[in-house]
Amino acid sequence: MEIEAKFIVKDRATFERLMSTKSIEDFTVSEAVDSEFMDTYLDTLDMAIYSSGFSFRCREKKDKVVYTLKSLKGTGSLIHTREEIEFSMKEKSPVDKWNDCLLKDRVLEIIGQGSLYPLFLVEHKRADLQVSDEQRHIAELSFDDVIIICDNNSKSYLELEAELMGDGTESQLQRIVLFFRDEAGLVPGSSSKFDNGLELFIENIRKDAMSIDYGTDFSNEGISFSPVKEMFEEYGIEQEHARRVAENALQLFDALKTIHLLDDKLHQTLRFAALVHDIGVMTDISKHHKVGRDILLSSCPEELPCPLCLFLPWTTFLHKKSINPIKLQKLSMKKKYAGLPVKMQDDILKMSAILRIADALDYSRMNSKITNIDLLKEDIVIKVKGPGADIDADRADTKADMWRLLFERDLYFRED
Repeated sequence: MEIEAKFIVKDRATFERLMSTKSIEDFTVSEAVDSEFMDTYLDTLDMAIYSSGFSFRCREKKDKVVYTLKSLKGTGSLIHTREEIEFSMKEKSPVDKWNDCLLKDRVLEIIGQGSLYPLFLVEHKRADLQVSDEQRHIAELSFDDVIIICDNNSKSYLELEAELMGDGTESQLQRIVLFFRDEAGLVPGSSSKFDNGLELFIENIRKDAMSIDYGTDFSNEGISFSPVKEMFEEYGIEQEHARRVAENALQLFDALKTIHLLDDKLHQTLRFAALVHDIGVMTDISKHHKVGRDILLSSCPEELPCPLCLFLPWTTFLHKKSINPIKLQKLSMKKKYAGLPVKMQDDILKMSAILRIADALDYSRMNSKITNIDLLKEDIVIKVKGPGADIDADRADTKADMWRLLFERDLYFRED
């Protein structure tokens, strides 16, 4: 359990002055010990850990790596109490390879067989000061010079954390915290580093939406927006399948980019397209591609702004049935689709071709994984491994029909 308070320090002069504090009331404060380290915050593509109310980070120090699962919502207004579970090791390792421990069990319980991906990085330059009452270690003050990095975007700020240590009491921590609020004039911080990093992560998606030019102004009139987590719950989306399709889709997107030539800024759009592609299944499984299209024409994930949200109805509509030139011709005559810019229509078709294959590669629901994508030969060879790999490879070959209509280089799927 973590019990701490946070403060935002607005200027470096105040930051450095407070770091030289020798005493707080009748408590003594040690000299500062400096350190530098990097945090990588991780989650699945469907944000399973975040949706469960936690953040998960890997902290790399000089002599060890510390993994931490921490609850996002703390109790208390000034001093926050949050659940925290840690596990240390000598070097980074996938969670499922760890020795048995409580943290491994908790994380795997949340993510199942999902893979973890970096959300953002946090660079720390930290000065730690120990607060003591005679011989008892009651609190630790951490002065953090923070830089949050997400792709090409970053945010920096100064922060003070006051954390209760094993020999201290909450009333003693309260006195220390009130000193920094009332005597030093610091403003309590309500946002964690994870909150700030996630804000930057979403900001990047919105910047991508604004920077892609399809040559027209778009309106999101008539579209309601909800967090993708709420859409999963409302429409009963099969989360494990959605996550696996998203993993496959982004792996294909990255490996085949020299062929499909889609803008890298559409990476996140494909992620959301994969997560919601089965949104109509619980309403009408036989026509879920049409039902899903209609749902997404009026309701989209709030994390994906206009115009990128306009991709989702059509990638969903195109993911299920077999595709041929006649069907694509009929699609081009549909009013809502035909009203989109030609370049956007072209990108939708390319992304749909990738999504169809990604969906097929989890047809067996037996956790097949793409192990290799070989572009060196004339035809692209994709190897798949897992108990249902033969089923999924065969299904992927069938659903590569749209890819073959759009691109000259054919795909072949092999069980590894």
